[in-house]
Amino acid sequence: MSYEVVHTNVFSLEEGGGNPCPVVLNADDLTTEEMQRMTKDCAHETAFVLKPTRPDCDVKFRFFVPLHEMEMCIHATIGSTTVLVKRGLIKHSPLQVETLLGPVRVEWEVRGADVDVTVEQFSPEFKDENPSKEEVCKALGIGMDDIHDFPVQSVSASRYKLIIPLKSVETLNRLTPDYEYLWKLCDEYNTTGFYPFAIEQNNRQSVQARQFPKRAGYNEDPATGVAACALGAYLTEHNVFSSLSEGWNSYRVIQGVAMDRPSIIVAETCSKENKVIRTRIKGNALETR
Repeated sequence: MSYEVVHTNVFSLEEGGGNPCPVVLNADDLTTEEMQRMTKDCAHETAFVLKPTRPDCDVKFRFFVPLHEMEMCIHATIGSTTVLVKRGLIKHSPLQVETLLGPVRVEWEVRGADVDVTVEQFSPEFKDENPSKEEVCKALGIGMDDIHDFPVQSVSASRYKLIIPLKSVETLNRLTPDYEYLWKLCDEYNTTGFYPFAIEQNNRQSVQARQFPKRAGYNEDPATGVAACALGAYLTEHNVFSSLSEGWNSYRVIQGVAMDRPSIIVAETCSKENKVIRTRIKGNALETR
């Protein structure tokens, strides 16, 4: 076969941080079963780059975690786009990427040795039916007093994540989830993972977060663009930070600290007439070998 595997690391805040992502180029001849097996062997979310089947798209990406295929993966999109740009396989921006969710707009710009990538998502959706705070506390191994006054709510800018506001970063980094119960709640409330967060002390639209995905093949993720995008929409919708304005607002999301893989994700939301109408994620990737 003519496929090639390129290893990348996405959203790294410092050396040793970020989320590893194998990118498989020229994957058109691989079957779904082969893609799933390769991902399980890699033990990381993996992106497969194919020719598009839609006339309005430039390239097609498929995304897998060790146990199943996903409709969308932002960090894998950033990793894949970076590899394509670095190798001269794409030369124009924006790029229209075919995914299982439909076309996704991706902008990129070379800045020195880096490729800055911006991945658009969709207008957010907010669930009315969510787990109770008591259920969340049981799943995360914390007390009711550890949860902030903001609501516990599932939000989607492409895939639902349960956003959980905590009072402190210290509480966030000492969570001891009951994963079987957490996954049971995900099934019951139709969400794909828990994304607890806490406001950083500098309070400059900066938060820390952790991601516990539902039955992905690993219990925690060091950097999750889909969840961070949902969190950005939540922060705007509930006015968590003051002085937000019409147009684009930007949030700094630090993830992976508890895993010793510190990562940084920039989540942005566009508001018009007090409604979030657009969402996007910005970040970088590096080839590692």
